[in-house]
Amino acid sequence: MISITPNGFRTSQVDAEDISRARDAAEAVLAAAGITPEAAYAAYQAQWLEFDDEDPMAGAALTWIAARKAADIAITAGWRNENAEVLCDMSA
Repeated sequence: MISITPNGFRTSQVDAEDISRARDAAEAVLAAAGITPEAAYAAYQAQWLEFDDEDPMAGAALTWIAARKAADIAITAGWRNENAEVLCDMSA
């Protein structure tokens, strides 16, 4: 299961429904790719230790990044200001 912690200027406005929506978005990306959250996160961590940068990452690590970006968008979906700066710190 994915754990999401909001990060940004508007974190006080994030509620349980927002986090659930973000988690669902991230899990949908991973499910569509046929990879478990744990496997994608492990690949991301291993490549982060190797590169200390997301640009050269490949494979499941890229899927983790795509899932995080989907969560970033979903966490503020439906807000009056959907462009509010809230990012998702994720782990699995």
